[in-house]
Amino acid sequence: MNLITFYKLSGIFIILVGIGFAISNIGIAKLFNYPSILREPVDSILNKYQSCGKPLKFFWMLFVLSSLMLIPTSTIFYKILNTNKTPYLIIGTSFGITAGIFYCLGLMRWVFLADTLSKAYIRENTDSKTKDTIALIFNSFHVYTGNSIGETMGFLCMGLWISILGISIISNSIFPSVIGIIFIISGIGVASGPLEWIGFKYVNKINKISIKIWAVSLLVCGIILVK
Repeated sequence: MNLITFYKLSGIFIILVGIGFAISNIGIAKLFNYPSILREPVDSILNKYQSCGKPLKFFWMLFVLSSLMLIPTSTIFYKILNTNKTPYLIIGTSFGITAGIFYCLGLMRWVFLADTLSKAYIRENTDSKTKDTIALIFNSFHVYTGNSIGETMGFLCMGLWISILGISIISNSIFPSVIGIIFIISGIGVASGPLEWIGFKYVNKINKISIKIWAVSLLVCGIILVK
């Protein structure tokens, strides 16, 4: 495969990943009031999950697949941007691959676990003791795989990867330097997400806006590669 063909195919792949992130986030936010609903009681979350039906499950699965695609996306950017001037890029690529793994571990609870627990929770014959048990199980996974793995380790690794990519883009002539600057700022915004757990509640909005800006920038990178 020659370099031009590789660039074009990589661009198409990157565009699809960016679209996947955008569509899944918009769909989940509209149907499920995400991410605000994550701070609501378990009763509200599980009832809302079931009321949204199959469309919500589709968007969560799309989000999982898009997150998984961060792994090959990381290696594609490494292949494109790696030069003698960017020896640090291998570190960023490692963070990108790790971010994809962390995100999948955090998000998969919405595809299967939340579905199973919410069905049991809303049954008419489910007593209060069983509901309390279901709530405990959900909260345990919510805190560990969601808050700890997805929204802490995932955000940190993804933010570091994006920022390091931005530095590499500025050192390269393939993409405009302004894209690199946007990547750096977005990466910092994404990595700031875990600060919410120590009291800085406003960083949640910064984190979500940063991810959206990065997704748009990712689409731009894909279009540049295709052209």
